[in-house]
Amino acid sequence: MASRKGFWTETLAFYVLESMGFELVSYRHRIVKDGVEVAEVDALARKSGELYAVEVKSGRISTTDIRQAVANAQLLGAKPLIVARGFSDKSAEVYARELGVEVVLLPDYLHFVSTEELLQLLEDALIRTIDRLLDRNIESLSEEELRVLREIASSRDADEACRRLGVDSRSFSQLLGSLREKGVISGGSFEKLRVQARIALILRRLVAT
Repeated sequence: MASRKGFWTETLAFYVLESMGFELVSYRHRIVKDGVEVAEVDALARKSGELYAVEVKSGRISTTDIRQAVANAQLLGAKPLIVARGFSDKSAEVYARELGVEVVLLPDYLHFVSTEELLQLLEDALIRTIDRLLDRNIESLSEEELRVLREIASSRDADEACRRLGVDSRSFSQLLGSLREKGVISGGSFEKLRVQARIALILRRLVAT
């Protein structure tokens, strides 16, 4: 989804999913089999212990889109989830329901928000987020916790962070839980955690000088 319209649709889609309780764990996730990249999904997300392969459509969902979503999800051992404006026709809606594809429909009015209004909304959200991130208790962090932050800050996704730290996903979640208790990080996607980790490390260096 490389077009400008596609970028804004993805931005809105990921925001809506997070507001619904989904944790976005990977973006532009490549599906590799036998060392060959066979496909890509827009994101991987988790909710209530279930993994979802997310496809974002700037238009309406066709039966072809549904088949693609199901096939990609099967390759990942995940559930298919499509975010879009709506269905192209009734047959696509029935097809998605029969195949068990979860569909999140973006309200149509979102597509009529001007670029300037959307930029202002994003700017306001960014300012609020940075303000919360700056209000962190970073002086009490141990060396091990600082190491965890450094690996998160330099990793592309949660799997890479686990490899760098030499832990499995459960242990990684426990490490994150400790940092959350101290208010250093909050929930959200790995991309959000990475930004929080980088800000915490910058603040730590400033405090140490």
